[in-house]
Amino acid sequence: MENKRRCPHPTPPMLVNEISRLFQGQMKAYDLEGVMSQDSARLIMRELAHEDGVSQLQLTRLTHLKAPTVSVVLKRMEDEGLVMRVQDKTDQRMVRVLLTERGRAHNRRVFERLKTLDGRLMEGFDEEETKLLLGFLMRMRDNILPEEKEKHTEV
Repeated sequence: MENKRRCPHPTPPMLVNEISRLFQGQMKAYDLEGVMSQDSARLIMRELAHEDGVSQLQLTRLTHLKAPTVSVVLKRMEDEGLVMRVQDKTDQRMVRVLLTERGRAHNRRVFERLKTLDGRLMEGFDEEETKLLLGFLMRMRDNILPEEKEKHTEV
């Protein structure tokens, strides 16, 4: 009966969107509270986990979020002790965002959860299938990025 309610001919982007929503739902259910219950905070945290100490402007570009959104979310993350913002020592105009020890501990817990969910999603895929899928998804992402960049550069 549930199949009758689903779209009979989903497109790849429709499936990517559905998988993303399901994945986000699984992550939200995993002990996320406060600012970390927001998708934008999780995007920022993911980027900081990859490269700590990036500028606030770089976070805007990396996350594809609007500058005011990044600023507000960073303030909340700072209030909760997850990040700290410091002026760059060589360029006083630049603000760098650093994870606190609490932020790093949070990332370690989230990373373990992500590994578990990734394993579930990729169950039954061999190495070649995984490479192909990754290539397709990266092309889809790259196809949409120019459109997104135009939105962020408009004044």
